[in-house]
Amino acid sequence: MEVILNQILSNHIGKINLFLIGKTLLEILLFFIFLKFINKTFNIFIDKILSRIQDSELRKHYYTLRQLGIYIIDAIIILFFITNILENFGIDMKPILATAGVLGVAVGFGAKKFVEDLFTGLSIILTGQIRVGDYVTVNNSTGTVEKVTLTMIVIRSFNGDVHYLRNGQIDTIVNQTKDFSYPLFNFSVAYKSDIAQVIKVLKELGQEFRQMEEYSKFILSDLEVFGLNEFQDSAIVILARFKTTPHEQWMIKRKFNQMVKERFDREGIEIPFPQVVVHEEECQA
Repeated sequence: MEVILNQILSNHIGKINLFLIGKTLLEILLFFIFLKFINKTFNIFIDKILSRIQDSELRKHYYTLRQLGIYIIDAIIILFFITNILENFGIDMKPILATAGVLGVAVGFGAKKFVEDLFTGLSIILTGQIRVGDYVTVNNSTGTVEKVTLTMIVIRSFNGDVHYLRNGQIDTIVNQTKDFSYPLFNFSVAYKSDIAQVIKVLKELGQEFRQMEEYSKFILSDLEVFGLNEFQDSAIVILARFKTTPHEQWMIKRKFNQMVKERFDREGIEIPFPQVVVHEEECQA
């Protein structure tokens, strides 16, 4: 490959003149203007589509596809530009492409990981498994998706760490903000508590909470109370959940937990802490 390039350059170096240099510089300038124009036009087109979509989940999918579209468009334009510049200098691309083909076969096994990343990334994007803005767990990395490309997913965790994950290495994907979410509640109460009364209080509070104007738009269903879910050392656990819009499950859970604590205090429902019961037996003489 290096020998062929040297021969090409040596054969055509003498053809370079001021006119050719000026023409090349003008083409470079036009290239950057054209690239910026195409990217801006494509973004305007996608923005018009997004302005007509009310579904937040579908909007995230189109936003992710926009990133993919820009990468593909830029790659095609850059390839066309490089080919055109080389032809200006009289360099025939055929022997270079033929050599690149032979070289591609030679390094095909080395490019196996790249091809694997490419096809896996394409599948992930087109099926909408992950979109920019989703909160996900990919393998052992959890956080908000910042970028999705054909070869890599970029995730920023809650503490600010950035995780770069090759698509070909992804085994499992858990999307916590796909379509809707379920904040789960495990309410611990004392063993002496009246379970029926506790459930009644929770359902009343759930109705009250859902009717609050500032939270009603995030809650998609009434509070589901499943009943006694677990026996612990010092408490029994009541399991419940809301159905919420994506990304809002954590806010809803924090606020409702606070309301439950305040209501339990007023109702005299004990939220126990770990304790040890000691039984003392009298010794007979």
